[in-house]
Amino acid sequence: MKKTRCFFLILVSLWTISTAAQQRPNIIFIMADDLGSAELGCYGNTFNETPNLDRLAGEGARFTQAYSAAPICSPSRAGIMTGRYPARVRITDFLDNNADRYLDPARSYTINRALAAAGYHTGIVGKWHLDTKFDHPKGNPKQHGFDEVIGSETKYIADGDYFYPYDKISTFDKGEEGEYLTDRQCSEAADFILRNKKKRFFLYLTFYSVHTRLDAPEELVKKYKAKFDAKYGEGKSEILYGPQNQRHEADHLDNPYLAAMIERIDAGVGTVMETLKKAGLDKNTLVIFFSDNGGVWHLGNNGVLRAGKSWLYEGGVRENLIARWPSGIRPNTTIDTRVMATDFYPTFLELAQARGHREYLPDGKSIVPLLKGEKMEEREPFFWHYPSETGRWVNRMCSAVRDGDYKLLYFYKANRTELYDLRNDPSEQHDIAGQLSEKRDALKKKLDQWLKEVNAEVPDTAARKKPKK
Repeated sequence: MKKTRCFFLILVSLWTISTAAQQRPNIIFIMADDLGSAELGCYGNTFNETPNLDRLAGEGARFTQAYSAAPICSPSRAGIMTGRYPARVRITDFLDNNADRYLDPARSYTINRALAAAGYHTGIVGKWHLDTKFDHPKGNPKQHGFDEVIGSETKYIADGDYFYPYDKISTFDKGEEGEYLTDRQCSEAADFILRNKKKRFFLYLTFYSVHTRLDAPEELVKKYKAKFDAKYGEGKSEILYGPQNQRHEADHLDNPYLAAMIERIDAGVGTVMETLKKAGLDKNTLVIFFSDNGGVWHLGNNGVLRAGKSWLYEGGVRENLIARWPSGIRPNTTIDTRVMATDFYPTFLELAQARGHREYLPDGKSIVPLLKGEKMEEREPFFWHYPSETGRWVNRMCSAVRDGDYKLLYFYKANRTELYDLRNDPSEQHDIAGQLSEKRDALKKKLDQWLKEVNAEVPDTAARKKPKK
């Protein structure tokens, strides 16, 4: 009788473990490049067409106070992949061809490695931008342990490479003449899902779009030019976006090229969701949509938020964040709690029941309670550090802290602090540093302590601005 009972307990234990393992979701992290916080329909845009992303938000959660770890690409990506503040990782500006920095596999236990240790099959489709020494890389996706590396750049790709044959992405070994890069990425993502549908997987689908130089399929651009003219007057689109404007940029919130690029991203998200449904995986797959930083300040639509990419004002770091997971997230959820990109790392590990590395601690905090409709404890302050060592944008060299509703920015060149109450002034138009001197000084003290803790590099404000990117 005792043996029978022991055997029964073993079976129950094995069943419990098996059931728990089955409940672990697949994870798909989709990231746009330089997408403004007001470019999607579900975030208030009425010019761009994003039905799939709007549906994703309706079937899951839409965050209103989600922050990137940096106002520009490489450090933002470093924060996501490591779960740590970029200043701690020593990547605080974009990496160009001359960069001597890279994400070191010996020092950073990336999120894919942690998930792989928990039994996940890992893949990246698209942009990495954490090592630009392509002839002798030390920190590319393969060196960081991704099982599959598809379509990651093999040359510096800042100015775009949107149509096949691709010059800067030799990891696509074949293709069709004239195919659009975003479409190809989504096709590859769908193939990854189907061939790995019997495995637990983590897919990092990271778009090169909508990074300038802007470009998109001609017929789709024509559609949005017609829409632009209907809104602003016949012929207006050619004045702003005609052949004379080869980069397709103009200081306008509605841009036909940008809208066309966003529509292709949206269609790709639709492809991913259809593929998940076809594979029977849509119920227990967490799909995250995010952007690495805000839209280019003179080009993208950041809504009421001030400035944009490369600035530590809200327009540079507050992002769209959508999360869909039917097994855990209620539909039509809006989450106003502030979250940081470094939170993805511990969140994914908790969902995957992964232990992580005992000597590697992320700065972020798991937001699983928020996803499940529960409350979190009051968040600790968020910090940013942007010394602009690559771009040398001296006026933008800044560190910042947000604690509660208050945000303090310290600009190095001017030796100036600014303080804003984001609850009442999300556009950061009213500097109250002079009015609330005690709050200003307290936040500056916290910021200084954090900079010392992470051993942040103080920017060289005497450096001359040079044209970059």
